[in-house]
Amino acid sequence: MKKMIAFIATVSVLTLIAGCGSGNVPVKIINDLGAWNIEEVQIDPTDSPWGENRITEPIVPGENETISVPAGSYDMRITDEDGDTYTRWDVEIGAEGYQWSVTLDDID
Repeated sequence: MKKMIAFIATVSVLTLIAGCGSGNVPVKIINDLGAWNIEEVQIDPTDSPWGENRITEPIVPGENETISVPAGSYDMRITDEDGDTYTRWDVEIGAEGYQWSVTLDDID
């Protein structure tokens, strides 16, 4: 019985350790802008200045890009190939991550 309890305790601890990764969650950006490429994606903690572009290649219409960030509250800004911006403020990104299908209705 003691061996069984020790085994269960060991498995429980290992499960907890395995679940404690980097703490990053996925943010999926989907380009639903029709004919326009997404050129820049900025995801920065709420009330912080805009940081660097998080993508290295444009996201073409119909495609997507997933970016990893720690869970938290963020402002998100997308810039298309014409320089138009699409912004979401105070986005709570939880353990399940976040998905934004960017459309022309989101234009600033």
